[in-house]
Amino acid sequence: MALSSPSSQNSFRLGLRGQLLLVFGLVFGLATLAAGSYQYRSLGHLLARADDERLHLRAAQFLTRVRLDPLLTLPLPDQANETMRLVFEEPGQPARELFRSARWPAADTAALPHPGMPGVELGGRRVVAVARLAAPPGPGADEALPSGRLTLWLAHPAAPLEAALARVRRTLWLGLLGSALLAALLAPLVAGIVLRPLRRMAAHARRIQQATDIAALPVPATGDEVQELAETLNQLLTRLRGQATAQANFLAAAAHELRTPLATLQTGLDVSGRDPALPPATRAALAGHDAELARLGRLVDDFLLVGRLGNATALPPTRRPVALDELLLDLADRELPRFRAAGRALTIQLPDEDLPANRLIVETDVDQLTTLLLNLLDNARKHARPGTGVQLKLLVLVGQPPVISLENELATPLGEHLAHLSTAWYQADPLAPGTGLGLWIAGRLAQALGLALELQEVQGSLRVLVGFP
Repeated sequence: MALSSPSSQNSFRLGLRGQLLLVFGLVFGLATLAAGSYQYRSLGHLLARADDERLHLRAAQFLTRVRLDPLLTLPLPDQANETMRLVFEEPGQPARELFRSARWPAADTAALPHPGMPGVELGGRRVVAVARLAAPPGPGADEALPSGRLTLWLAHPAAPLEAALARVRRTLWLGLLGSALLAALLAPLVAGIVLRPLRRMAAHARRIQQATDIAALPVPATGDEVQELAETLNQLLTRLRGQATAQANFLAAAAHELRTPLATLQTGLDVSGRDPALPPATRAALAGHDAELARLGRLVDDFLLVGRLGNATALPPTRRPVALDELLLDLADRELPRFRAAGRALTIQLPDEDLPANRLIVETDVDQLTTLLLNLLDNARKHARPGTGVQLKLLVLVGQPPVISLENELATPLGEHLAHLSTAWYQADPLAPGTGLGLWIAGRLAQALGLALELQEVQGSLRVLVGFP
């Protein structure tokens, strides 16, 4: 026997909105059905009672016109399909049937209603009974003392009553259908009103993911479980905010304390490495130590920047005009030795010389933009496919602001990892060098500068675009 997987079972589960719609529809439909059934029974009783009262009135009129002296004389029904039966009963004597219409319904006399009772339906006819005290039919019967009872049953077709009940049923069914349509229209509105506080909290939570600070969720003053949920989540966010602040402060403090001894060690190695009396092997070892200290210094700078960005204490940008082509050339000169040491080529492509110079000038913070581009270059140099280079381009299209493009071939396709590259501490390849902070720092700096940072995977290459406003 095949068992369904949990994923297939979850696919049949309704969401909260669907559950609210289903419950609202069921409650509204059942309430409408119950109310319609009650109304149908009530109207059925009213219509039957009105029909019985009308028939009782006619039967009473017929009974008052019955004469027993000297011979039985009685009026005949004057309406079509109306029939009657007349019976005289005395105590201790069998009942005498005095008259029966030809089309009287063939039914057991025990099923006939008694005088004063509601009418009953027999053979497709509605039957009622009326009675009065009387003497046996014959001469002097009208003046004699009553010794028995004269009972008259009057019947007419039940079709008109059934037709009236059928119209009531159609009306109620139409009302039920209209109620169902109204419920279908009102259910999304009611569900939207009920879920509006949850949607606000969800939207605020999404904004928290992109914000620099963890703000409190809006608390609806509903006095129900939704308000309790919002208050509980705010307590959790307060705790997370405190932990994040403590972590950022620790990183910033640790990085700040490490910068001075690292700078001292690197200076000492530089001075010692210039001593001409040192053997070549020692000088090479000191150069390697100096390179490691430089790498450690850059890592400490990243930690310090992470602490500032995570703690929302980064300095506001100081904007001034910057020539992008000159900035990229300067960065290429600074990074070229590292690319050569890694065995990678760095290619830079600038716009044509006949382009107006003002098209290459933007208002931005030079230091923060430099840090952003250095992190992008460092990421491309570390993660490019072995034996391939990195292309740095400055693109200027007609009628559009300049765009900096950085592209490197990938060792393995990124796929779903692409969406997470700008997350702090995330590494698509855990064995690759680095801490997973470069693209995250670049993203936060781009956000602070008002730049658009976009990551694309194009034909086996990672393309990073930095767009200016």
